[in-house]
Amino acid sequence: MNDQAGKNSFPKDEYQTDLIERGYAGQLEQAIMQKGEFPPSMKFLFHTLLNCVSNKTTAFNEIPLKIQHLGYAIMAKTDFNYSQEIFTDLVKNVRNIKDKKP
Repeated sequence: MNDQAGKNSFPKDEYQTDLIERGYAGQLEQAIMQKGEFPPSMKFLFHTLLNCVSNKTTAFNEIPLKIQHLGYAIMAKTDFNYSQEIFTDLVKNVRNIKDKKP
């Protein structure tokens, strides 16, 4: 894994065009894509990513932007700095815990 050299995000047009070419059949007006709109192999990839690396606890049919970027990076064989995403989530969780304490 080459996180340091990887991108933090991808241009919307770049990855959405590629996902459409790979079979995404849903609407692209919103930032969240629907897992059910992908062909089976891509649906399985995003299902696995959502279950293994996402901190989501509800709505597992919705693919948030950072998981879209991770899935695109895997399919495009491009380096992606996902460790930064994990670190950012950890910091948010710690801040949320601190804010809840008196």
